[in-house]
Amino acid sequence: MSDRSHSWLDALTDGQVLRDWLSLFGSIWISLLYVTLLIAGFALGIGLSFILIGLPLLLFVLAGTRTIAAMDRKLMAAIIGIEDEPETLNDVDARGANLGERLGMYLGSIVTWRSLLYLIAKLPISMLAFTISMVIWIPLAIEVLILAPLTIDLHMFSVRLLHFSAVKLHRLNTLFLPTPKGKRRVSRLELVEEPEPRYYIDDDGEISMAKRKL
Repeated sequence: MSDRSHSWLDALTDGQVLRDWLSLFGSIWISLLYVTLLIAGFALGIGLSFILIGLPLLLFVLAGTRTIAAMDRKLMAAIIGIEDEPETLNDVDARGANLGERLGMYLGSIVTWRSLLYLIAKLPISMLAFTISMVIWIPLAIEVLILAPLTIDLHMFSVRLLHFSAVKLHRLNTLFLPTPKGKRRVSRLELVEEPEPRYYIDDDGEISMAKRKL
């Protein structure tokens, strides 16, 4: 979007404007679906847990919350063209665990609760996104239909504003999701301790450094 050679024909035909707008406009409907599923799932899981039927359902809802949050993050990043979107942290390895152990792992995981916050916070953020998607049509129409034919160049301000809004609102939402911390690369020089040099007096009375044994 920062390329000055990017023309209006490019902006209107490469699909990025439509993807940015759809990410803002469609976010609220997806958010409502998420919230509805979460409320129904947790209500049934907790309500039926006293007869044990709800425990597998509650486990499924907890695991599904993490999966949906991670999936939504990658989906939105792909729509608006973010290529360096990090993976969501996965801090649970439930292989070989029974129902009670798995339930405890997901309930005790910070990723589970931050994924839940991500999906809940997506609703108010998507309301703002929906408002922007409606308001943006005014400067976009003025710039494309009036100013562009008059050769008044605003460097596609409305297109850049649309993309900026889509990216920043997505970044705001993803603040709730933890990402794996990059491991520090250690050089070979840090792994090998160099011994202190040793000196001796040779036959000529000169000070020489002893050779280190390999």
